[in-house]
Amino acid sequence: MNNQIVMQMLTECSVELNHIRDLINALGEHALSTPYVKKYAVIRASGSIEIGFKTIIADRVDKDSHQQLKNFVARKIRKSSANPKLEKIEELLNEFDENWQKRFKESIALSDKPTLKNALTKLVDTRNSFAHGGSAGLEINDTIIFFNHGCEVLRLLDESIHEGVEPPETAGVAGIPELD
Repeated sequence: MNNQIVMQMLTECSVELNHIRDLINALGEHALSTPYVKKYAVIRASGSIEIGFKTIIADRVDKDSHQQLKNFVARKIRKSSANPKLEKIEELLNEFDENWQKRFKESIALSDKPTLKNALTKLVDTRNSFAHGGSAGLEINDTIIFFNHGCEVLRLLDESIHEGVEPPETAGVAGIPELD
């Protein structure tokens, strides 16, 4: 991944989700705190994917930009609220560069688009459901699986908007670690 800041953030979230799974296993499914810990995991996973997609795009646009554009990107992307759904990512890419969107869509299509789209949708819909008074929840293993699929979307996004751009010197990290 070109964006090492996002790579680090996703790695930290991945480690935290693994710890949460261990905690739930230690507490047991019927412990009073288990539903809350599961909901936190969904918020953490979804939030990391959201920050990740906005950071990947904003950092790429900011590169070599004038301060006015950096200010605009900060207000319209970095500080905005945007559910990390596939359609939203594609829409934002198109606002900057149709070729970025095209490459991203092609990468997603060559991957497993239904699975990737469903993973993002499930994380966002579950987060929004209980954030607005609903009681939806996900099992921790499902949260981890959906998070890993979200990380794959971010990897494809990063790859799509950096095509033809020289990778940073610190590149060489093979990818986002999968949780077991």
